Amino acid sequence: MALPKRNDLSIDSMVREVLHRLGDIDVAYEIKLYQVEDSTADQELKSHIKRKIRAAHHERREPYVELLTTLRQRQHRTSLQA
Repeated sequence: MALPKRNDLSIDSMVREVLHRLGDIDVAYEIKLYQVEDSTADQELKSHIKRKIRAAHHERREPYVELLTTLRQRQHRTSLQA
C-alpha cells in the first residue's frame, strides 16, 4: 500500500480544519436561534432577529464553504494523479 503524499496530508488536514470551523459556526448559530426563540420578545421581533441571524450565519459561513469546495477539488485532482 502506497503512503499518501505530503501534499495529500496537508490538504486533508486543511479540510478537517475547515470542517471543524464550519461546525463551530453552525453550533454558534443554533445557540443564537435558541436564545431568540427562548426570549420573551414578541413573535414579530423574534422573526426579524432570526432573519438577521440567518443572514449573518450565511455570510460568515460562505467563505469556508468556498474554501472547502476548492480543497476538495484539489483532493480529487491529486487522487487522479496518483
